[in-house]
Amino acid sequence: MEEGWTTARAFFDDTTAVDAFLEYERSYNRHMDDKTCAALMIIDYCYVFMLATIPLVAASGIVPDLAPEHVALRMFDDRHEHDGEVHNVRRADIRYLSRCFSTDRASLGHHPDATLLSGQGALCDAFRVAIENHFSVLVEALAKRSGLGRPALWRLVADAVAGRWLEVGRHLNCLGQARQDAMRVVKHTGSPLYNKQLHFFDLTLHDDNRKPIGSWTFRARGGCCRYYTVAEGALCSTCVLKSPAIRDAELLEKMRKHVALLTGGQ
Repeated sequence: MEEGWTTARAFFDDTTAVDAFLEYERSYNRHMDDKTCAALMIIDYCYVFMLATIPLVAASGIVPDLAPEHVALRMFDDRHEHDGEVHNVRRADIRYLSRCFSTDRASLGHHPDATLLSGQGALCDAFRVAIENHFSVLVEALAKRSGLGRPALWRLVADAVAGRWLEVGRHLNCLGQARQDAMRVVKHTGSPLYNKQLHFFDLTLHDDNRKPIGSWTFRARGGCCRYYTVAEGALCSTCVLKSPAIRDAELLEKMRKHVALLTGGQ
């Protein structure tokens, strides 16, 4: 393997590497506890992993071989702009080491390394199983290292699946299908990804005459990143710890300001 690359399995099993990633999270707030560091680490890893996988599933009907030993990583630090502020972030390049893949596309099913599935539902099931197998090692390592419960870590993984699928659905103009597929993955009874709180919901903004201005779809989180435990921290906009009424009111106000900005305050 080329210099700078490692397999996900080797990374998950490397206590020194995991500790270094946790310390990277702590570097933003030195008083951050181990549980919060673990929550933020798995969120950062999910950002990379879901970005590299969900577009393949949603757009091309492909689930790669995602076994940790068959996924290569090259970690690097990057800068990311969010809400007008620039932040340092931990990212990774991903390379698939196995030629094997599953697909529901008959046109791809003849490939010698393909497993042809019966349809979209089976494709989502294959992706769910692949996620469970890939993340089980990391969840176990972070639970032992930080004391954050396994269910809490799995909730964050499920949040990442739903959030990224929603974003991909917007880009591909297939929001309804994206919502359906994401829920198929995260709402399978018996899966560690399953929790009751995670779901999608819609909000419609009205003008002063009660005329609809626009509607937006949001993901209601099932997990918590624990950022509220950090000094000057707060609950995320769709945090599971917020009441739906407060959450919706705050989101509608943000939507109103966003629309006003786009229309020049009119």
